[in-house]
Amino acid sequence: MKYYTPLFAFGLLLAASCQKKEEKTESESVIKEVITETAKTPELPESGKMCFLQIVSKDTLSLTIDKNGDNVKGTYRSVPYEKDKRTIVFEGNLNGNTVTAVGSAMGEGQTQKEEIIFTLENNQAGIKFGEMIQGDDGVYRYKNKNSATPLYINKVECN
Repeated sequence: MKYYTPLFAFGLLLAASCQKKEEKTESESVIKEVITETAKTPELPESGKMCFLQIVSKDTLSLTIDKNGDNVKGTYRSVPYEKDKRTIVFEGNLNGNTVTAVGSAMGEGQTQKEEIIFTLENNQAGIKFGEMIQGDDGVYRYKNKNSATPLYINKVECN
């Protein structure tokens, strides 16, 4: 009798843990379904203006694009507090949800041609940042597009 009580308690504990595991699996599948539904990218309009803005502390990032089919042109501005601002006026193409463009980058008293890549998804623009090198054509391009890190800014109403 002395050994039956701990064995019985162990059996109940084992049975209870199995039931909780099933409940956890069921809730995990519900969470996965919700995330999948939320992660779907809404259809982009065929044409029109879209604006994105992110203000962190006193630093401002803004992106304005004008889309006409797969052609995109716009302006990206980075205005850090107490530092030189940077503006890129660009034109490029949309492939899926990724824009690849080349523009005139103006900052710190200099102007140069520079590639800009960003994605449009979930009411955000993910602007890629990474190491750049100057190509034979004089345009600064990402050294490795796959290792470039996106910075997401939120979609806002255009003024």
